[in-house]
Amino acid sequence: MIGPLHHVGISTPDIERAITFYTTLFGFQVIDRSNWGPGNAVRDRQLHAAGSTAEHAMMLREGTRLELRQYTVPAGRPKAVDAPAVDHGINHFCFAVDDVHAEYERLSAAGVVFDCEPLEVRPGVMLTYARDPDGNVIELLSGL
Repeated sequence: MIGPLHHVGISTPDIERAITFYTTLFGFQVIDRSNWGPGNAVRDRQLHAAGSTAEHAMMLREGTRLELRQYTVPAGRPKAVDAPAVDHGINHFCFAVDDVHAEYERLSAAGVVFDCEPLEVRPGVMLTYARDPDGNVIELLSGL
């Protein structure tokens, strides 16, 4: 039997920047930090990469976990920070919010980039798409 979703993993070129973004603006707390260096056979097998090295941070907020990783070997390839949400693969993750307009204003004031202003997609259901510093799409949703 498959249980509930445990976490969302995000690869980033700058783990400290990502930690600051998610702790400061979204209220996550770091619950685990670790790293591994060359010679970790289990991680090399997992990643199909000999000599892999990475830093890791598991973050938690109200039962939601985000796993951040900064790979140094092999170095990750950047994705376009303006990649459209229609591109294949995981294209966004979503936070339920009480007031999309208030969060849009708060995050905009902090310099977060948005793809659109808050939109009513069904009567009483509002959403908007924001971007984290690496271009990952974060949906903010209210009314469900």
